[in-house]
Amino acid sequence: MSVHAHVFKGLEGVYVIDSAICLIDTEKGALYYAGYDVRELVEKSSFEEVAFLLLHQRLPTKSELEEFTSRLRASLNLESKHIETLRKHADNKDTLTMLAMLMVLEGGGKKGGDPGDLEAAINAIAKMGSFFSTIIRIRSGGDYVPPRKDLSFAENILYMMNGGEYRREYVEILDDLLILHAEHGVPASTFASLVTASTLSDLYSSIAAGILTLKGPLHGGASEASYAQALRIGSAERVPQWVESMLAEKKKIMGFGHRVYKIYDPRATVVKELIAKHAATMDSEAKKLYEITQALEDYGQKVLAPRGIYPNIDLWTPILYRMIGVPPDSFTAFFAVSRIAGWAAHILEYWRDNKLIRPLHLYVGEQPRKYLPLELREGS
Repeated sequence: MSVHAHVFKGLEGVYVIDSAICLIDTEKGALYYAGYDVRELVEKSSFEEVAFLLLHQRLPTKSELEEFTSRLRASLNLESKHIETLRKHADNKDTLTMLAMLMVLEGGGKKGGDPGDLEAAINAIAKMGSFFSTIIRIRSGGDYVPPRKDLSFAENILYMMNGGEYRREYVEILDDLLILHAEHGVPASTFASLVTASTLSDLYSSIAAGILTLKGPLHGGASEASYAQALRIGSAERVPQWVESMLAEKKKIMGFGHRVYKIYDPRATVVKELIAKHAATMDSEAKKLYEITQALEDYGQKVLAPRGIYPNIDLWTPILYRMIGVPPDSFTAFFAVSRIAGWAAHILEYWRDNKLIRPLHLYVGEQPRKYLPLELREGS
């Protein structure tokens, strides 16, 4: 049977869902959450409010935000079973796999598409923050620090991660990063979550699928790869020579290019503004990283922009991650802490009119043929 069809590799250019959650204006270089410009949300909002916005596609009233924040804080606390699991696996450097495992255990195998899914989403968002903070805390030799009910989500992450001590000026950086990373349409991780959710698996397992998708350097792992790249370059002076050698060898330069944006990533602009705003708090590592990154952007744009390749957010975020104390091997895990709000929002939206995701494939193998017994095959 011969079938003529066009295969869209990587589903590029293919619409797989309709959604009211996120608009990416690729021509103007703008990003909107449920109609609100992400730049305005970073300036005026909080992660808690943005999480509510994504889950409900509208901003909350004052009383709704207070209730939502209270429910989020109540779910931050970890039970003894969580803490023991984290201690047992503290030596495992694969943070993403640990987060996915903890999410699956939290879900307990419940079926998706039930009335309690919104509460599960709030719990999942909170638990991800606590899991992440406690993993870092235990790895550094500390013990679990319970969250405080008088602190915001961002404050509690820093408080739990650092054992009670944190710099006040880093709260704004963390909150803004959480907002910037909370949602971005249907990249690989969100699509993986939706594929799993479409089977009516539980919300936690669907989120775990998204977490594990981040292990690849072409998606969530890009920030860690960008950081490692800057370390390899070593100094701002070496940037031109390094870029030219990478281009000559046809190798990818991390932090440049994006499947969606064909102009400068608007999120990268916001991150650069944050770095400039908090430049006075940079330590020597962050300053050196900044010098290399700025030189890489300047030279990279000169040679890559004519090809339609521009810097993306992952070029700049490693500077802020290091400033607030996130270990280099946990950059991607921090991304998951933020993006879980978007994953949960898309899952809940999809379940309102669920359909099992089952695409077709174009067969290009052998046509039907006769089975030959082993003794009759050539070379037997």
